[in-house]
Amino acid sequence: MKDTCAIILAGGQGSRMGRPKQMLLINGKAVVQRSIEAFKKVPRVAKIIVVSKKENIDILSKKYKDITFALAGDTRVASLKNGLAVLEQNKYKLIAVHDGARPLVLKEDIENCLKCASKNKASVLGVMSKDTIKKVKDGFVERTLKRQELFCAQTPQCYQTKILQKALLKYGSLDATDESQLVEKLGIKVKAVLGNYCNIKITTPEDLIIAEALCKKMKK
Repeated sequence: MKDTCAIILAGGQGSRMGRPKQMLLINGKAVVQRSIEAFKKVPRVAKIIVVSKKENIDILSKKYKDITFALAGDTRVASLKNGLAVLEQNKYKLIAVHDGARPLVLKEDIENCLKCASKNKASVLGVMSKDTIKKVKDGFVERTLKRQELFCAQTPQCYQTKILQKALLKYGSLDATDESQLVEKLGIKVKAVLGNYCNIKITTPEDLIIAEALCKKMKK
């Protein structure tokens, strides 16, 4: 059953890293390559679209002849729209949206998230917070949030295609940090799917060190 298109967003500037993070190497392989290859292992995924800067596309397109590319926009939502623009209409039941900077996502977690989206319309992979989270205002703690209710969203975030298209059409002008916020505004309950703490996002130099160690432990 090949009914899914994966859209990998890899257009970030890497401002906190000091350089574009998607092409940095982890154990000899670029961050975004690891994301691509994770989805290539999922039988349900029929198509992969990578949204990135032109210079990255020039490099990746030489290695991956079976992948479709789209230019990144100025925001996450704009990049997602560009990715969807090159998608064949009504060909895929599900869309999986993934951060190109999450190179260690597990095959089984992708499959579980897709399965939940197929059943529930929308799903988000993530983990429960390990930390105690405090709401701060003007430099002072206002209150402590209940840790057992706090879910740290990761990717992929998976949707029935028509649901995601509807959310972007209606709320795509908003500057959302993830697309599930737009789906939530449709009144659709997004299923929280427990994933793995190894599915880290490469954001700071320290994350590269952690990712290298995890790769060695996972033998990736």
